[in-house]
Amino acid sequence: MPPSLDPRRISVATVFAVLSGGWRAFRRFPASAAGFAAVFALIGVAIFSLLMHFGLAPMMLPLAGGFLLVGPAVLAGFLALRRAAVAGRRPGLADVLAGFRQAPRGLWVLAGVCCLLFLIWVSDAATVYSFMIGAGDAPAGEGGRVLRFHLWTSLMGAVLAGIVFCVTAFAVPLLFDGRASLVQAVTASVRAVFASPGALLVWALVLGAAVISTIHFPPLLMVSLPCLAFASDLLYLEVFPPDGETR
Repeated sequence: MPPSLDPRRISVATVFAVLSGGWRAFRRFPASAAGFAAVFALIGVAIFSLLMHFGLAPMMLPLAGGFLLVGPAVLAGFLALRRAAVAGRRPGLADVLAGFRQAPRGLWVLAGVCCLLFLIWVSDAATVYSFMIGAGDAPAGEGGRVLRFHLWTSLMGAVLAGIVFCVTAFAVPLLFDGRASLVQAVTASVRAVFASPGALLVWALVLGAAVISTIHFPPLLMVSLPCLAFASDLLYLEVFPPDGETR
């Protein structure tokens, strides 16, 4: 591994510092950041509306948590926005499109793996749903079945999300910046997580709690998603600071 891919250890204080930095970055160009996030808010509204229509409301929580699996696949757009601002340009949706066009092949491979895991997760959650609840909503007085369903799927999803987090937490920005190959980026990301387990556990919990809570209220997702993405970029620069990089 190149010396530049040796992860720096960070503290919990660094996590809260980058969260503040993510909020400040969002306030610099809220329109373009919220506009990109609105795409996923609208997708969330459509999915949740369909679940309510077909009487599958208990599946809303597993699908909300499943967004943590595909989140890394859309991070390139937010990285492009912040890179444009750092370069002194006014970020816009054109930068988002350019970010995806310029993404290296390794990043698309990683995004494809995340999407595949999401499909596996949805099918597993649906299987558990069919066994524990069955067709339609749980009958009145059977809220315990829904509670057990959410408990089991939360435990299953936490394991899968933890694996994805270790692999992608820093691999996506490393690939986006062209600082590593796919194998190097994934290895460096896993090493970084285990180098600062306490701080990165806090970061993972913040990500999970913020995304799952706000995705149920799509307008809030238009703020939380870009703030977390920008904070993730700042955290990456703390762990893998390139020479001369402007943060």
